[in-house]
Amino acid sequence: MEKSLKFSTLAIALTPLMACPVFAASEETKTQFEDVAVMPEPTSAPSSHFELWNETKKRWQEEHGLQLGMDYNMLGLTASDALGESSAASGALRVYGQWDMVHTDSGSTGGIVFKVEHRHKYTDSSPKDFGLKDLGYIGFVHPLYGDQGFRTTHLFWRQSMLNDRMVAYAGFLDMTDYTDFYPLASPWNDFNNSVFSSGSGTIGGLPDGGLGVMLGGFITDSVYSSASIMDAKGNASDLIQGAEDLFDSGATWKSFEIGYTPSRDMLFIENAHVTFWQRDAVGSDKEGHGINVNFSGLIAQQWLPFLRAGWAKDAGAIYDASVSAGFGYMPTQRNQDMFGLALNWASPMASTFGNIDFDDQYTAEIYYRAQVTPWLQLSPSVQVLNHTAINVNAIESQDLANIFIKDKTDVVFGLKARFAF
Repeated sequence: MEKSLKFSTLAIALTPLMACPVFAASEETKTQFEDVAVMPEPTSAPSSHFELWNETKKRWQEEHGLQLGMDYNMLGLTASDALGESSAASGALRVYGQWDMVHTDSGSTGGIVFKVEHRHKYTDSSPKDFGLKDLGYIGFVHPLYGDQGFRTTHLFWRQSMLNDRMVAYAGFLDMTDYTDFYPLASPWNDFNNSVFSSGSGTIGGLPDGGLGVMLGGFITDSVYSSASIMDAKGNASDLIQGAEDLFDSGATWKSFEIGYTPSRDMLFIENAHVTFWQRDAVGSDKEGHGINVNFSGLIAQQWLPFLRAGWAKDAGAIYDASVSAGFGYMPTQRNQDMFGLALNWASPMASTFGNIDFDDQYTAEIYYRAQVTPWLQLSPSVQVLNHTAINVNAIESQDLANIFIKDKTDVVFGLKARFAF
């Protein structure tokens, strides 16, 4: 590993990671193609405390075609051997839904999908920044809980076609809705670390709130495909500015995915796919491309094993290669709960970090998501990270001899809470 790097060069190299757009999962109704795209999160039974509110929402859906959901999410993290702050905590309020305005005789629908969030931190460090800033970890111990304020990650027209065999999106999209999905991809509900989310850390940019279009559907009863093109950066905090930047730069992110599922009803659960993507040059990030693969399934109605991998060249991706394996397990007597365990190997992308050849890093995570009440989820977790750490304190003091700490192991304890309304 090169250690003669000047402070300014390294600081510039770290900027893309700190500013990298983050993931989000959307929640609305879906066609048969969209088992993941619109509402991957578990649906709770009505709570007696919110019975009137639930009945009101049901009436709005029946009378006006409006489906509405809200939740408040919190995450706290603490680490055993931090270089900076030892803990981080943040919250996010989300309002999301779909308003169906067009109905055809064949049952196809068209309408507006929306999701507005407010993400805010409780501590000096947010969970999104905690990995790099306080642990020196190249990646995200959680990619979503930041301090960005208001964000509009979804605002697009959704149109189903051909008796719900196809669906089209046009507007401000989040690429993780339809790209490289699998049952445990949502960091809101399942694994915290970004290596276990859509893209496995090898997709450059991960735009959300970006102007674009997507078309997807079933070619046969078992084979599906999707294709999209959208703003390479996305700016969920300012959609208008994001659209202006797209027309000024012309930089786009494209994807094509083809996959197999034994049943259309099981698309989100039992799925094998290959995803190809390409991203134009943006800022200091070079043009790049990559490929991701996924195999996931359901065994005995309780086990959700998966094997995932990604490879990338440039485009500001965090890793040039990443492989994950793990499983989810739904207890017999508590089928709304989920236990998850996963392991990951990743190779940091040299071109994203000033052409530094970092050692490989290893990540493990275990969690349990408990549906405590119809309106409350709690999810304790533990992450173990073995990596070469970037010592941000040494960078700030220009202590070049101590910028890198090889073979560092961090244990990160987490607790998530979700209040659904």
